Amino acid sequence: MINSINFLPFIFFVLLLIFIVTEKFNRSVITFVFSICFILFGFINYEEALKSIDFNTIGLLIGMMMIVSILSKTGIFQYLAIKTLKLAKGRPVRLLVLLSFLTAILSAFLDNVTTVLLIVPVTLYMTKILEISPFPLLMSIIFFSNIGGTATLIGDPPNIIIGSEANLSFNDFLKYNVPIVLIVSIFILIFLFLIFIRQLRSKKISINTLKKIKEDNLIKDKRQLIISIIILSIVFIGFITHSITHIENSVIALFGGFMLLLLTTKEPDSIYKEIEWTSIFFFIGLFILVSSLEKTGFLGFLSKYIIYLTKGNVELTSYLILIFVGIASGFVGSIPITIFFIKIIQELSLTGMNVFPLWWALSLGACFGANLTIIGSSANIVSVDIYKKQLMSDNNKKEQEINFKIFLKYGFIVTLISILLSILYLKFIFFNK
Repeated sequence: MINSINFLPFIFFVLLLIFIVTEKFNRSVITFVFSICFILFGFINYEEALKSIDFNTIGLLIGMMMIVSILSKTGIFQYLAIKTLKLAKGRPVRLLVLLSFLTAILSAFLDNVTTVLLIVPVTLYMTKILEISPFPLLMSIIFFSNIGGTATLIGDPPNIIIGSEANLSFNDFLKYNVPIVLIVSIFILIFLFLIFIRQLRSKKISINTLKKIKEDNLIKDKRQLIISIIILSIVFIGFITHSITHIENSVIALFGGFMLLLLTTKEPDSIYKEIEWTSIFFFIGLFILVSSLEKTGFLGFLSKYIIYLTKGNVELTSYLILIFVGIASGFVGSIPITIFFIKIIQELSLTGMNVFPLWWALSLGACFGANLTIIGSSANIVSVDIYKKQLMSDNNKKEQEINFKIFLKYGFIVTLISILLSILYLKFIFFNK
């Protein structure tokens, strides 16, 4: 079997990761160059490369970026920022807790990319008012977008895929994933508080000072805001009813984006320029590269070998799936790893093994593992790109940058805590005899 595997694409992929970590080149440019080279070298042909691109993800990103861009011009983000600051009474630590749980709750019912696209701009504005670094709050939002998405069937793409293939219901995910999500949330929040407490210190704005700020005056265009809220509500309803209508999220998001363009602006070029094209091209390149690895059989070989090591022990197999998927999701992406292990679990079910615990190990590993690196999930990449764009527009060279190494520094601990707690949870729920 090993002789039939082409390891060259994997070697190139590792080289790409080195380039991304060292930041020798722009992340999206070098990824796209490598993906084109994979086509030229014959690792994947042109037709397969096109099929490998998840246009549902790309369309969802572009549509939501358009909606958020138009919304931002109404002043609604500044309005929400002041409202949130008043609720937190101007205290950064309270703000960290509030934003973390708000992000987790929204991510459980919306796509986590949609959640960060809505929350990150508001957060950046609030940190300006508080005169604190946005870095701690941004990292917290990223981590909790992935943690919150773990809770439900519709919260994260891996759960949607697992639910469909394993015939698991929405209530099943509430029963088995919500408890561990709550436990992990508490531990991660404590961890973030301990490491970011110094950066969250600021000259606390008094509640009286906040009360003097009239948030209603921050709304610049009420007509555009009303239209935007109506369209956004339609988009959200479309997301929630996807299992009934079977209309792809990308179609819904693009419909909302272009409807807003049609109804609110005569100059769409300004909106097109605000789309995070860096993220879009990075994802396109990454889809092609991961598909190439799948085509060579390398990832499938690793997956089957790890399962082979367990020798049919359900408990050990669950832990190995959880750990391996958690690590691999951070570097390759949770969706392809999920698809691989679904096939493996289905094969194991034919042997008579009780695979029910394996589905939950796969879900927790794929979703929590997304916090490991900057490329672990779409939400990570989009959030960091928005942050970098804001720093560039403010010409802020003093603010802490978020690169692969810095993200891994925090993401490793967050993922480690999540995986260890998940092992204990699986032990208690399924193997406590």
